[in-house]
Amino acid sequence: MPLTPGLAAPRGGVGRLAIQAGIAFALAMAAVGMIAFSAADAWVSSRIDASLRYHTAKYLAPPDGHRVTDAELIERIADWQRRKVLSERTYLLFDGQGRRLAGRLELGPPAPGLTDVSFYGGGRSPQTGRAMATRTPGGSLFVIVQHSEAAENLHALLPSVVLLISLVAVVMGVSATLLFARLTANRLLETQNAADAIAAGDLSRRIPTDRLDGMFAVQAHSLNRMLDRMEELVRAQQLFSSNLAHDLRTPLTRLRTLLAQGAGGRPVPYERAERECAAIIAIFDALLRLAEIETGRLPSAMAPLPLRPLIEDVADTMEPVLADHGGRLDVGRLDDVTITGDADLINQLLINLLENVATHTPAGTSARLSLERDGEAAVITIRDDGPGLAPGDRQRVVRPFERGAAAGDVRGSGLGLAIAQAIVRFHRGRLDLGEAAPGLEVRVRIPANDPLSAAVPAGPAAA
Repeated sequence: MPLTPGLAAPRGGVGRLAIQAGIAFALAMAAVGMIAFSAADAWVSSRIDASLRYHTAKYLAPPDGHRVTDAELIERIADWQRRKVLSERTYLLFDGQGRRLAGRLELGPPAPGLTDVSFYGGGRSPQTGRAMATRTPGGSLFVIVQHSEAAENLHALLPSVVLLISLVAVVMGVSATLLFARLTANRLLETQNAADAIAAGDLSRRIPTDRLDGMFAVQAHSLNRMLDRMEELVRAQQLFSSNLAHDLRTPLTRLRTLLAQGAGGRPVPYERAERECAAIIAIFDALLRLAEIETGRLPSAMAPLPLRPLIEDVADTMEPVLADHGGRLDVGRLDDVTITGDADLINQLLINLLENVATHTPAGTSARLSLERDGEAAVITIRDDGPGLAPGDRQRVVRPFERGAAAGDVRGSGLGLAIAQAIVRFHRGRLDLGEAAPGLEVRVRIPANDPLSAAVPAGPAAA
């Protein structure tokens, strides 16, 4: 949508991005806290189980290897209770009927193995612990209970720790996102300012890159290249319009002069008037043809196209044209090369290039046409022995309505090379103008098909 004159473009703020990123960061940190708690809880539980196994083995399998009796266990438990008033472990012994033989903990006999138990340890509220019950050789049940104070403390701290981590994560996440968004906005401000200036008509404006780095610098360089191309296209369009007006003004002025003769009572030279109308129509036909090719709207019959027979046909057609110009057309090396192309467009390409020799070079200029395969490309070369082109003109003359300095007053639409360039680009190729010493060398490179996948009809090469 175009900017309304007098209204400034809206400046973008950080919006909801910082809050969203902060919440996401907080949730991530809360998840990390839960994972850390689960890992710590599992580690504490594994350490408790390992401790229970160790002390069970210590009591039931003494170093001297003798069989421990129930009486010895009762004595050891009593000795433990006398020496350890406060301890995280408690030892119990039950007989085969479940009666407690030793130990002061109010707890029923648990199932053999590792289990979680609940008991009263002297207070009014129940406590939880981890128990390991093992049958002795005499049929009694030896139980070690370890209080899970570490796990209980860990569970008690969890809500406050998770809440604290979440709050810190929100503050840090929002702050970091605000800072990042502000820095990003400041860097993108140069791009917005350049875009506003270009929208206002300053096509020379570019994005400064001296203070940018990383992806911002890459983006700025890409945008500057795009702006260079845009400026080039706009300048070319302006030049095109100017040249079109100039080229149409001449035949229209001549036509008006001829019509004015009839208005003055003198006979109108209708043949000359018809030539001027034909020149105007030819310009518009060439422009339409150029637009169709460049925009891809031209109906195209793209198919495998052997170039050698097509070039021989064009040479037969254009040889008399150059002979009328006082020169000649020689055909050099012709390799068997096949491309994927439109036969009518390639035919027009070659005729335009050879007509350019017949039209814009001095009388007596000769040309040589050849075709070679260079790697994966077909190379069509047209060399003439005319005056050639100055290096500065070689890029210019392929634009519409541009002519070389040696063209003088030779009449023509000035679109022949522009159409040739468009046809070559349509076939994903490249057209180069170079020095033939003397004369001009035109080289057309078009991607060639695999020689093993297409059969090219062979014919005698002209000398």
